[in-house]
Amino acid sequence: MQMLRHLLLVTLTLFSASAAEPALAGKLARVAITDSDIEDMRRWRELRLWMDEAVTQGASGLILDIHITQSHAQATLPLAEELARLKIKTSAFVNTSAIGGGALLALACDEIWMAPGSRIGAAPPKVQVDESLSPKAQDTLLAEALAVLKAGARSLCKLKGHRPEIADAFVDRDKGLVVGTATLAEKGELLLLDADTAVQPVDGKPLLARAIIANVEALAKAATPAGTLVTLNAAWFEKRGEKVAESKPADKAEAKPETKTPVIARDQSYKDKVVVIPVGEDDLIIPARFEFMKRTLALCNDQGAEAVIFDLDTPGGLAWDTISLMMKDLQSLKPRSFSFVNTRAISAGAMIAMATDVIYMAPASAIGASTPVSGDGTPLAEAERAKNNSAFMGMARTVVREKGHDVRIIEGMIDMDRGLIINGQVIIAKGEIVTLDSEQATMLINGKPLLAKGIAKSIDEIKQRESLKGEVITAEPTGFEMIAIWVTRYAAVLILIGLAGGYLEMQTPGFGIPGFISIGAFALFFFGHYVAGSLAGQETMVVAAIFVLGIVLIGVELLAAPGTILPGLLGFTCVMVALVYAMSGWEMVPSGGEAPATDGGFSFNLATYAVGFRNFALGVTGAAVIITLLALWLPELRPFRALVLQTAAGGTLNDTPSMQAAAKAKAGDGGLARSALRPYGTIEIGGRLVEAMVEGDYVQSGTAIRVREVRGEKIIVEAV
Repeated sequence: MQMLRHLLLVTLTLFSASAAEPALAGKLARVAITDSDIEDMRRWRELRLWMDEAVTQGASGLILDIHITQSHAQATLPLAEELARLKIKTSAFVNTSAIGGGALLALACDEIWMAPGSRIGAAPPKVQVDESLSPKAQDTLLAEALAVLKAGARSLCKLKGHRPEIADAFVDRDKGLVVGTATLAEKGELLLLDADTAVQPVDGKPLLARAIIANVEALAKAATPAGTLVTLNAAWFEKRGEKVAESKPADKAEAKPETKTPVIARDQSYKDKVVVIPVGEDDLIIPARFEFMKRTLALCNDQGAEAVIFDLDTPGGLAWDTISLMMKDLQSLKPRSFSFVNTRAISAGAMIAMATDVIYMAPASAIGASTPVSGDGTPLAEAERAKNNSAFMGMARTVVREKGHDVRIIEGMIDMDRGLIINGQVIIAKGEIVTLDSEQATMLINGKPLLAKGIAKSIDEIKQRESLKGEVITAEPTGFEMIAIWVTRYAAVLILIGLAGGYLEMQTPGFGIPGFISIGAFALFFFGHYVAGSLAGQETMVVAAIFVLGIVLIGVELLAAPGTILPGLLGFTCVMVALVYAMSGWEMVPSGGEAPATDGGFSFNLATYAVGFRNFALGVTGAAVIITLLALWLPELRPFRALVLQTAAGGTLNDTPSMQAAAKAKAGDGGLARSALRPYGTIEIGGRLVEAMVEGDYVQSGTAIRVREVRGEKIIVEAV
């Protein structure tokens, strides 16, 4: 609640009427950042609101008071990239330490200042040790993280005017750092600079930091004549919110800021338009999102769009869906295609970028690291990795060559053993996965950019530089496509609801609410995956038929022939196959390696089903937990008793025939089985026919039995 209150106060300040001069105009704003601030995303979002407030109110500068000792660099890199894009002069004050992620935040600022005795650096990638992986797989995982982190850190340095070799030495222990005759970090150790070293002059310029300064107040005085410093925190915004409320005239409505609404395309025509397709962090792991992109590209062809721009900020996603998009849809696209790497095009994102005609990089951006991994994100075994690398390179090479890009780049992005060496110049050494920062991607080789045409700050700048005339519109999913995206993202929840509802329906007389809920959940599940493209044509009916058959067999096991096992096992298998297939769809990959084979040499890609099996397992486990809880507690709840007994049978739970019969039975009573008990059946005891059950071996009809115990309404018997 306290966090929500702070956010509301910030929002109030941002959107309140402002006849008076903004509170921060001409002043320096200070924001303190610690480890907990960047490890808790809710806390970071609050800090970002404070920073945006400094920009909105016209602060002359923003000082980050950094005290970070151990945060992970990988998790901090996207936050540093956000910071680098702020439209305000930023200064990092290293107050005791900026280690790990703190070093990246400092590199994202326009200038760095050191407190006496402070330190900065040591920002290596951290990969969790998994003993089940081979050393080679562990090395691949570390190389991927290192490549992405190093490219991102170098981009920050080049954008803000710091030395890129310092970023390399911060991140990569194999680099070391030698400045003139002084060795600041040996190969095999990470660079960690103390304050005195960070400010020492090299070629007439400080190595990294401007100077050593006593405290933030002294920095403010050095930066502006007045030296006015405002610390942004929850207390300041609370106080500011009260002032705004007091100063607002009572007879005036609250003024609303002017907002520029972006043009969003859902049903309008793409003719002569510049169509932007956003590709965000989670978009390439959702099959329905690929179907949306394919439909958008088809409409751009049919309706005559002027150009298509992929706005990429993604860490990667589904490899085979990406290959399909590259080889089919982007290859057949008629309008010009562009990629704007803003700010990450990693893994599958890099492959999409290289399948477009022209690539532009944001000032602090990175592209590369396309090594295939398994469905759960772990590296592949060595033999499987070699096979997949060959297949990926064979298919990607065709597309990349067609688009005029250097195939050696995509080869180095996929296979870490290749590196990137062009005309004898080592751009990325062998043993490192190729990941290029914005400067590397745009460097000139024989008068031609290595990969990207240039560095751009926005879509509008790309439009201007490419002389595109059409209106810029952003493609967004339609209603059905949004349903498909939602269903594929929360498939496990629908499976949980469907299975739990179906079980409850089988345990109650008639057909009621649980049955309708179960049918609705599974109908939405199959419809969403049909729209998402996992199911197509007649296979939809086949999969649905297999699913229904599975439900029937499970019903036979539970209701008609309990204890026979085989119908239940077959039914469970049918349900699992239908649901996993719907979430995956068969994926054929060439077994030879080079582009699609023509000799029928195909094999199934089992990794395609990893997400499907995971969702199914989560759904079944969740349903089992809910069923267990309902079985324990639901019969005792008053609404359930009223619904099932008092309205349908009359009376209370103890008035039902089963409870009355159970109440009369006593342990040790003898009787006769009137039907086979497997394990449930009918017995005669004391001249009454009642339902009973046996535990262990089944009892045949006509066998003498004895009551072993009574559990509530259940009579447990055994053969005499």
